[in-house]
Amino acid sequence: MKKLFTLFSIILSSVIYSQNIQTELFLNENQIEEAFKSDSRIEKLFTQNSKDSILVIAEIKNDSLFSIYMKNNGQKNVQLLPQDNKLTLIQEAFAQDNKWKPIEFWINSDCGMSYLKKINVRSGEIIGVSSKKYKGNFKTKIRFKLLIDNKVYYSNSITASINKSKFEKSIWYNRFKEMYYPDKSEKEVENIFFLNK
Repeated sequence: MKKLFTLFSIILSSVIYSQNIQTELFLNENQIEEAFKSDSRIEKLFTQNSKDSILVIAEIKNDSLFSIYMKNNGQKNVQLLPQDNKLTLIQEAFAQDNKWKPIEFWINSDCGMSYLKKINVRSGEIIGVSSKKYKGNFKTKIRFKLLIDNKVYYSNSITASINKSKFEKSIWYNRFKEMYYPDKSEKEVENIFFLNK
């Protein structure tokens, strides 16, 4: 209960100080689009020949959101267990040292109420997700990193702009680290928060 209250207060603080989210490393806030319907334009985005069982395509939706499409490219149905209607997903950006680096992190909820609804994605089916688009003066490439069943999938990259401070560990990162993983090493926490498998 203490963790839940702390989590709630951090998220409430983030709403109050939402302007800082543009400049600081923060939680991914994606949402599965319940009313999403694929169409021929979206299906054409997946024309590449790939053997991956999950394909991820991202595009700019508007000035403040990305659209992410996840396709089950395998022969079997895929069972997803979203957390509060979110996929386990973060954004990464291409840094000046020519490496992909996280500009968001992920926290696994320890509340059972966060995992009430399973999603069955049939073979060939596409689902839609929206995620925040940041602004800044550093032009770079953005991609999405998706974790499903301990396997990582990456989206295409998109040209966008962020603040360079998004690469730095923020007060939010440190608060969640202290709250959830006080006894883990920094590398262990990074692996969890940044979906490294």
